[in-house]
Amino acid sequence: MIETGLSVLEMISGNPFAVMWFLFVNGGWAIFLYFFLWGALQVYLNSRQTIYNAKRQWMLLAISVPRMTEQTPRAVENIFAHLAGAHVSATWKEKWFDGKTQDVISVEIASIEGRVHYHVYTVRGYRDLIEASIYAQYPDAEIFEVEDYALKVPARYPDAEWDAFGTEMIPTMSDVYPLRTFHDFEDKVSGEFKDPLAVLLENMSRLGPGEQFWFQIILIPVEQKTFRAKGELLVKKLTGQKVEEKEALWQKILGFPFSLLGMALQEFGILPASAALAKEQNPLASRMWTLTPGERKVLEAVENKISKIVFQCKLRFVYAAKKEVMKKPRIVHPFIGVIKQFNTNDMQSLKPETKRIPPSGALWFFKESRNNKRKIRIVNAYRTRSFWVGDPTFALNIEELASLWHFPISIQTRPPQLGKTEAKRAEPPMNLPFG
Repeated sequence: MIETGLSVLEMISGNPFAVMWFLFVNGGWAIFLYFFLWGALQVYLNSRQTIYNAKRQWMLLAISVPRMTEQTPRAVENIFAHLAGAHVSATWKEKWFDGKTQDVISVEIASIEGRVHYHVYTVRGYRDLIEASIYAQYPDAEIFEVEDYALKVPARYPDAEWDAFGTEMIPTMSDVYPLRTFHDFEDKVSGEFKDPLAVLLENMSRLGPGEQFWFQIILIPVEQKTFRAKGELLVKKLTGQKVEEKEALWQKILGFPFSLLGMALQEFGILPASAALAKEQNPLASRMWTLTPGERKVLEAVENKISKIVFQCKLRFVYAAKKEVMKKPRIVHPFIGVIKQFNTNDMQSLKPETKRIPPSGALWFFKESRNNKRKIRIVNAYRTRSFWVGDPTFALNIEELASLWHFPISIQTRPPQLGKTEAKRAEPPMNLPFG
């Protein structure tokens, strides 16, 4: 038996093509079949989704809040919680026959030559949802539909007058780890809140003629239980609990021919039985009572993040200006500095993607043409509010979102050109005489 097994092993190991054929015949064909069917389904699904997306009607809403409001980001956190109601689970028929996908919402801050505005870009069917969410927290706000400011900047580069730069902000760790939030900017004694976006709004208001800066957060409402399960898995790992990780279907398919080969070699007596190699592993004892203060802090922060509603998100920014006035350090570096306020060394951090998306001076070959393609890609991704162009989306909860995007606190932020409602709206008095 052993000699027969050795001869088989020598035969297939002497010729790499024989090895490939042996694996293919003994289960490897399933791998090719799996990926072929998966690819065909993706092509079909993408075609249906393209048709569905072409029927969507999009709109851009401008939001103006009263100058005298003193609402904190807690109010905006409630707005995001309400927007989570946009999540809709498509049925099997809707997904595979109609191509239905989850509608996205984009919350934006744009400076057009120093004039700063807040915007929400979404499908028309969500207008009532968005207006109700905002009016519930800001009863005196004004919301009106406007033309898309992003369409007024060239989409093709090089351009005779304009130049552009932009990229995405991406996480450095698993998205289960949280960012710093607005609670971390509140004085623990006095309770005074220092708005982390005040610097951004100030810099955006200083842009001059021919300069524009856009910042957007794409929101994709999602099923909450998937992310919560991911977070609970991390909590178990942090506390030293035993974690049983299940293999995905593709992992089982890829491992099948190798498992079959191993079983054959065990049958010939070349390899020992798997049971003989298995070692008794005792489950790890919980480390809950031996966590350091820093580890306990991280654990509490992770549990707080998974306790709140999350969206799958994408953060990107674009700086576009006429060539004679364009100064990238004027706004890009301050913006990155603002985002770094929310970073921590022991948990989550956001950083600009620098390798594939933005124009780069580090390119060696065909530098100009490659950078122009990158400019076209990032500008068009912003204009279409695309969630699939660039890096994968990642999860942010409503507290993190309210920290990164919220209306200005009037007692702290007074940029001279911030677009706000000048006065409150009120109903006329009931006893007003009619003449």
